[in-house]
Amino acid sequence: MTGVAVGTEREQVIRWLEERMSIFKAVRQILLERDQFKAVAEAAQQECKRLRHEGEQLRAEVSRLAAESERVQRERVETAQWLAARMTEAAARLGGEPPPA
Repeated sequence: MTGVAVGTEREQVIRWLEERMSIFKAVRQILLERDQFKAVAEAAQQECKRLRHEGEQLRAEVSRLAAESERVQRERVETAQWLAARMTEAAARLGGEPPPA
């Protein structure tokens, strides 16, 4: 081989190695970014799971409070009806007019 051919081949090998090094750096960076994205995605999934659980608990609490509100409303109506009946009875005993309903 001539000195020129060896020099050219040497330069090609050096260029090839440099190109491969830049490719390896790019691949390494991509892998690092993938790991970061994976960690972010996992954290988002955990947060989503936590929020779903919290939402389920809040829905259950709303249902419980709605049922309690209905119960209190029924008791209120029953108490008002009972009180109106007692007032009507009292008015009848005293000879007065019953209160308006």
